[in-house]
Amino acid sequence: MKKFLLGIFLLASISTFAQGVRYGAKMGMNFSTLDGDAFENSSTRYGFAAGIFAEIPLGSAFQFQPELLYSGQGIKPNTGPEGNFGFDVNGVPERPFDERAELDYIQLPLLIKKNFGKFNIHLGPQVGIAVWNSYNNGIYKNFDYSGIGGIGVQIFDFLALEARYSVGFRNVIEPNNQNIEGTNQYFALMASYRL
Repeated sequence: MKKFLLGIFLLASISTFAQGVRYGAKMGMNFSTLDGDAFENSSTRYGFAAGIFAEIPLGSAFQFQPELLYSGQGIKPNTGPEGNFGFDVNGVPERPFDERAELDYIQLPLLIKKNFGKFNIHLGPQVGIAVWNSYNNGIYKNFDYSGIGGIGVQIFDFLALEARYSVGFRNVIEPNNQNIEGTNQYFALMASYRL
């Protein structure tokens, strides 16, 4: 009987919890680069971002917001002689990239959101798995983790706008590339539609 009552209590709790959950989709644009000495002369790559999210209430002012996103990142190096990518063992400048380096990820941000009326701030970790890059020669690692911080505004009940910044915590350059280091960084502008 105790197990039966416990089961009923758990089902009721899950049902009550699920009633406050909202789902939606978002899309926007990333302005990304790689941070590191070898990338000082690089320019910003503009990339598409889109995905889905859930808003799970944590009391009246906080929400847990997991997301699943496709995110276009990378760099757009300068291709002139000043756009070098490090030096070889003899001190000769190397330029393995003559075009932009595209790094596309599937990302899982796990955000805590604090609401202030129509405005909010959000913060949390993010993991990313590379699904495509423009160079398949062992330059980039396939896994990344980073932190996100941002602000948002709820325009209507179903429509919100946000700006966020992501700072990578992991060197995404494979170690066989002359000890060159680079971490993903991007600024994103997004619009979201929630049900």
